[in-house]
Amino acid sequence: MEQYAFASITELARSLAMNSVTAESLTNYFLHRIERLNPVLHAFARVFPEQALEQARQSDERRQQGRALGMLDGIPLGIKDLCDIEGTITACGSRQWETRTSARTADAVHRLRAHGAVIIGKTHTVEFAFGGWGTNALLGTPRNPWDRNHHRVPGGSSSGSGVAVAAGLVPGALGTDTGGSVRIPAALNGITGLKTTVGAINADGVYPLSRTLDSVGPMTRTADDAALLLQALTYAPGQTVQSMTYLANDNAQELAGVRVCVLPEQDYGMQVQRAVRLGLRDMLRMVEMAGATIVREAPPFNFQEAMSDCGKLIAAEGWRVHKDYIQDPSQHFGPFVRDRLMAGKGISDMQYQDLLGAHRKMQAVWAHWMADKDALLLPTTPFGPIPLAQVDESGTPLGYFTRFVNWVNGCALALPAGFDQTNLPVSVQLAGKAGDELMLLRIGSTIQSLTAWHSYTPTVD
Repeated sequence: MEQYAFASITELARSLAMNSVTAESLTNYFLHRIERLNPVLHAFARVFPEQALEQARQSDERRQQGRALGMLDGIPLGIKDLCDIEGTITACGSRQWETRTSARTADAVHRLRAHGAVIIGKTHTVEFAFGGWGTNALLGTPRNPWDRNHHRVPGGSSSGSGVAVAAGLVPGALGTDTGGSVRIPAALNGITGLKTTVGAINADGVYPLSRTLDSVGPMTRTADDAALLLQALTYAPGQTVQSMTYLANDNAQELAGVRVCVLPEQDYGMQVQRAVRLGLRDMLRMVEMAGATIVREAPPFNFQEAMSDCGKLIAAEGWRVHKDYIQDPSQHFGPFVRDRLMAGKGISDMQYQDLLGAHRKMQAVWAHWMADKDALLLPTTPFGPIPLAQVDESGTPLGYFTRFVNWVNGCALALPAGFDQTNLPVSVQLAGKAGDELMLLRIGSTIQSLTAWHSYTPTVD
């Protein structure tokens, strides 16, 4: 069964369809892998072995009767611990909420189940999803699997989902992204992460941080796998999800007619690790090889200002979500998350409305600038995973290149782009117009057909 640990969803679906493996044995394998590795990696907050095995057995019965629900039928997945599942604990990464039981099930979970996915457990998150490092002071920080000797940051806030996929505990997981929370852990863990346009995936039943900016997105090994999950999360039950290869032309000019803009390095506005810059150049060569037209131009806004304004809006809305209890010193909330939420208290209603107005304006600016472009290629994070001991919780450098996408209400795809001199992963992202996820996935799938970075795996056994 070891060949399945780091297999893609597409590969596992093929094995299930050919009866090379059953959903029950596959689920059992991942459950045993979680049992063995999770005490060190701390990726899963809670696991549902009995429910998962029952879902897997039902999948096998459907397949035996010729009623398989599609490519996700029988595939084990992890769900970020913000997503309600009726009758289970959804703590949202908070020690104070460790007994909070959900009375409903999130729409995203309903949809995955409708396509036959096996929900194996809930993954750890930064408390209330407010933090880019991936740290959790009270419940523990998941361990980045690429360094066996030092505890390095996993990226946040979807920290557990990033670690779980990278370490082969599940082939895919759900995350959420308000300022980079899918893309940052995808980048630091060497996997693929899709930040969807707000509203593209129904967030009902997903505990909010910023209702204006929150989005739900898949975290997987490949762009093809991300496309499978996106389809399942957006299609009506009964519609069949299929592999992204249906978009491929199977020729050297796969991206002919596609215009990819590249941010000139002199316009980064901050120091970017050399390995990240080299990774981006390598990915750019692949895009050129596939026939895309390259444009070199900086967007008409400042990354630092966009990051700051986005952070203010997150704090303002986060405060309004959590204000009834976050100030109470008797409740056990992490000090750094509490401080971030408390910062929103100082944003008046008038200032909040101004932020919403600025957000709407930036959406128009982005749409106008991107009108003749299909994607913007730039770093996902300026550097790779640092040791946990070096984290400065007062800074947000990992969000420098990610928050602007939320601020302009775009979509983005983080892709593995190589490794630094210490064999830690680096990443690039493709940012696109609102609703243009399939274009980004097409470009990402093409890049990954020409490179092998997404197939590299950490040594965790």
